[in-house]
Amino acid sequence: MHPIVPIIMALGAILFLVGIIVYARLGMQRINIIKLRGKEYKLWRFVVATVGSGIVLIMLSVLIPKYIPYQPESTPQPSQPIMFGNLKYELDSLLSSLDIKNDAMMNTINRFQGEYQEASEKGDKNTMDLLVLEIAYRIRTELQTRKYPDHLIEREIEKIISILKQSAKRESSK
Repeated sequence: MHPIVPIIMALGAILFLVGIIVYARLGMQRINIIKLRGKEYKLWRFVVATVGSGIVLIMLSVLIPKYIPYQPESTPQPSQPIMFGNLKYELDSLLSSLDIKNDAMMNTINRFQGEYQEASEKGDKNTMDLLVLEIAYRIRTELQTRKYPDHLIEREIEKIISILKQSAKRESSK
């Protein structure tokens, strides 16, 4: 839906209702002339103008989508590399055994895969190294909060990173 449609429809409904309410209220009091901003208007002209404007705006809001197509801007989503087969199973089982397979960690890993894939395609070694350092830090922090033994943390980080790098290599070779 075009973003202007609800605004125009609301204005039309307000004008329509104002015209009807003014006519009902002043008609019962038998007032025939309205003073608005220093000018005098006959009641029937004011009502016709407000009700007519309201109807025109409502009709306009109905016709806008038909004659003015609206395509919202879509931000290009980076292609998320999807892990298949053994690597996906290996990563899932490793994360589950370490008890760090949660939504935050999976979002971090998915983001890492996408950015690492882009950097790999561009050949940007510095970005790739920074991404590896970032994911290693996040995994290390997560394992330390889970009271995982310090002497085993580096080995587990290396396993996870090697799996992620293998998946990026397979994606870039396709």
